[in-house]
Amino acid sequence: MNREKAPALKDGDVFTIPLGDGRAAVGQVVSSYTDEPYVLIYDFVAPEEEIPSLVSEALGSEALFAGLSLTGRFRWGRWQVLGNRPVDGRKFLPAYKIGWRVPGDFVVENFWGTRRRRATDLEVQILPFRETRSGAFYEHAMQAHLGLQPWHEAFDDLRIGDIVTSADLFDD
Repeated sequence: MNREKAPALKDGDVFTIPLGDGRAAVGQVVSSYTDEPYVLIYDFVAPEEEIPSLVSEALGSEALFAGLSLTGRFRWGRWQVLGNRPVDGRKFLPAYKIGWRVPGDFVVENFWGTRRRRATDLEVQILPFRETRSGAFYEHAMQAHLGLQPWHEAFDDLRIGDIVTSADLFDD
C-alpha cells in the first residue's frame, strides 16, 4: 500500500476503527470537504474479525460521533475500508459559521463551502466553526465512550446532537 497518499475515499465508504483491545468500531464517510472526509462513528463494537460480517447491523445502530477527519488513519492502513453503502448526507452534514471581513461579522456556509450568506444572531450563537480532527481523536473518543480511557470534555464536540444541517439552511 502506498503510504504517501490516502486512498480515494467515496461517500458511503464503511470502515473499521480498531480500539486496541481486540474489538473495533465502525465508521462511514458521509462526504468530503476538500480532501477531508466527514465521518460518522456508530455506537457499535464487535471483535475485529467479526466486523466485516456485521456491517449491516453496525449501520443500523445509532450514529454516536461525527466530524471532519484527517486521512492519516486511512493512509497508514489503520482504518480499513470494508465496502460502500448508501448514506444520507442531508441528515448529517452541518452548516458552519465563519468570520467575515471584520471582527464580529459572520456568515453561514454550507458544508461544501459553495454557498454562504450573512449569519443571523441566533446562527452565530449555535453554529460551530469548521474544525478538522485527527482520526486518533475519534478513536480516543470511542475508547472513552466504552470506558477504556478517561472521558475528556473535548469529546463532547463530536457527539451527534441537534445539529443545524446544510440542508436546513440552504436546501442542499
